Amino acid sequence: MRRLLAALGFMVFGEIAPGIIAPVSSAFAQEFELPALYGPQGALFPPAATAGWGGFYVGGQVGYSAAGANFANAVNDLSSFIMRDSVFAPIVGGFTTLGKSNSNGTSYGWFAGYNSQWEGALLGLEVNYNRTALNPEASDSVSLRIANDATAPSGHHFFYDPFTVSGSAGFHITDIATVRARAGWTAGQFMPYTFLGAAVVRADVTRSATVSYRRTDVPDPQTPPNPPLTPLPTAFFGPVTQTSTKNGAFYFGYAAGVGIEICVMPNVFVRGEWEFDDVQSMHANINSARTAIGVRF
Repeated sequence: MRRLLAALGFMVFGEIAPGIIAPVSSAFAQEFELPALYGPQGALFPPAATAGWGGFYVGGQVGYSAAGANFANAVNDLSSFIMRDSVFAPIVGGFTTLGKSNSNGTSYGWFAGYNSQWEGALLGLEVNYNRTALNPEASDSVSLRIANDATAPSGHHFFYDPFTVSGSAGFHITDIATVRARAGWTAGQFMPYTFLGAAVVRADVTRSATVSYRRTDVPDPQTPPNPPLTPLPTAFFGPVTQTSTKNGAFYFGYAAGVGIEICVMPNVFVRGEWEFDDVQSMHANINSARTAIGVRF
């Protein structure tokens, strides 16, 4: 501390009387080997490394994700199974029973990869994993009046009113993993990048469909002396329910995004990025914003 105060004193007075103090301060610095406090190298506060982005790296991250799912046809196979071996199997298979749903949540995870650098250009491969809890779900029903005489006797006409299909479906997304190819460009201590790769999502999936209808008969009017046709009794079906549950199922899609890394120490960097995952096998997409810190080797 005494050496530092003495050095500061010589620096200040050196500005006032450089012809007198400068030789003394120079000799004093050499005598006590004082470090430089300013200058192009900035010895006490060295700048972050601006080159050498290549090599292996690992890190941890936290983020926020928003998942959107389209459940329009999510229960059609279940309702078709309920009506199997009937004329209604292909009809209910075309119903748009459910709508869309969204869910938001936080995430956390890790990443590891390798960068290969050619002057300012950079190419790399990365594995990225995040743990999350996203729960998009939907429930609804649709009721129609259907006229179908496939099983009606001659002169009779069957009306199914209402013909109702109810359904519910939901995902509990727990894990998101991607394998990315990255391309970036170094600009001093900054490295913006973009990536494209494959995505794997693990989720618990629950679906349910219920079908019911009321059938009435409207006979043709008869011309006398033919006796009028007697309507057949009203018939009811259901409600009959079919469910499906998958725990820990894997769904595949692609991932794309952009980000930027900032070198804060020679081998330490921070990161901010946006990622889009399109998982067509579950008719869902996920948008994620993340911040991270990593270490290069």
